[in-house]
Amino acid sequence: MSEESIDTIIGEDIQFRGKLRFNNALKIKGQFKGTIETSGSLIVGETGRVEADIEAGTLEVEGDLKGNINAASKVSVRKTGKLVGDVRTPDLEIESGAKFSGNCIM
Repeated sequence: MSEESIDTIIGEDIQFRGKLRFNNALKIKGQFKGTIETSGSLIVGETGRVEADIEAGTLEVEGDLKGNINAASKVSVRKTGKLVGDVRTPDLEIESGAKFSGNCIM
């Protein structure tokens, strides 16, 4: 997904804690700890460091993500991504070079 089509970006210099809810597309390039709920798309950028339990429509992991995931449509872990946690999704894509530690229910 190109950055032009993303509604909101949490920059590299931002550290955020709490509960995050949104409906469209969000990219996290900074640090986040807490919970995330969305019917839209979440992207953890290459510089992103996220510790959260996540409910999302789609999820793309390019950086580090630690937490349990429930995605309605798809989870993609890119070659630069590292995902630690359990995943529940109908479609899981893991690129060569990506790291995944956890269980998956499809």
